[in-house]
Amino acid sequence: MKIFSIALIILFGMLSACVDLSQNAPLTYDKPVVRSFAALPSAIAQGAASTLTWSVFGATTVTIDHGVGNVALSGSTSVLPQGTTTFTLTANNSLGTATATTQVAVTGSVPSTLPPQIEKPVINYFTANPAMVVAGSPTIISWSITGATDIIIVPEVATTDPEIAVTLYPPVSTTYTLTASNGAGSVAKAVTVNVTGTAPLQPQGERIALLNLVPAESGSLIKNTTTYTRSSVVCAGDSAANLASRAFLSFDLTSIPPTANISEAVLDLTGNTATGSPTYSNANWGNMGALEAYQYQYGSSSELGRIAYEATALPVGSLKLTELTGTPLKLDVTLDSNGNNVVQQLMNNTLGRCQFRVQFFTSTNWDSKADMICLDGAVLKVKYTVP
Repeated sequence: MKIFSIALIILFGMLSACVDLSQNAPLTYDKPVVRSFAALPSAIAQGAASTLTWSVFGATTVTIDHGVGNVALSGSTSVLPQGTTTFTLTANNSLGTATATTQVAVTGSVPSTLPPQIEKPVINYFTANPAMVVAGSPTIISWSITGATDIIIVPEVATTDPEIAVTLYPPVSTTYTLTASNGAGSVAKAVTVNVTGTAPLQPQGERIALLNLVPAESGSLIKNTTTYTRSSVVCAGDSAANLASRAFLSFDLTSIPPTANISEAVLDLTGNTATGSPTYSNANWGNMGALEAYQYQYGSSSELGRIAYEATALPVGSLKLTELTGTPLKLDVTLDSNGNNVVQQLMNNTLGRCQFRVQFFTSTNWDSKADMICLDGAVLKVKYTVP
């Protein structure tokens, strides 16, 4: 009887831990959440008005179709649909998109049998940082676009994903124009990078590329026995249910000349966000062990699963986190454990991505608290020379 009681206690503890995992998920680092979107009243006579109300969490832009346009994260607005209409709310941030719909039925009108009207794409942002550089110095061009089937940037930029950032070295002041198109038409936006001075002569054409994380290709996996749960947040550590999380980071190499000779690659994790205590030392329960990075080409975020989580990969660096506040977290990932130049090999094989798996040596510290380090601000710094 005593053994049976102990088994029940363990079972209830496991169930409560599973519930705690969902309650403690780091939602602030995920795609937007549409909490509510409704029309009141939802049925009106022709010529009458209905009020749309909504509440959205974690978005940078929120839009409603059928002429409503950009709106705040929460609010209400009056609409006068001439016929039965389905309104769609679209919420965006750098990690993804969330949508919700609500319908206003108009008495006496005939619901349209025509397909939904296609609206022009939306350029959420198109920026250059910095917008003024000295000749020979880099600037980072970044953009986010919703609803486009074709994207063109002039002067030509090698990558035209819907959401990405690339490092460029404009030789003179340059205006970059982005045009996004679909069946409804096109929209355009321009950004100018002002270049001053003359590019200094650098030894052997030395350059540095600062490559930001590609959010759409990055994420994490949380393992629960034989189940691997994928998330768009890029976090390593353990959850409140003592389940291990591994982070997957993707960087775009296409801004580096194909003939480049790579001399150094540094994975800068300083721009991180920590939850709990994902450190090397924890006097009460033990520690998470060293933070380890492996070079592993997993492909797209949709391919993250058991194979990516468990696959054998070559280590490229590790460090012991003793204190997160104000501590630069940088890993030299130039060479893997076999002495191969990581980025150079990828460039030689004409691969446009450099990808890593980041994890702690210990899967969990068993303190039943979420101990995560989230790496959405990671930067890959590549130093190279051009023949």
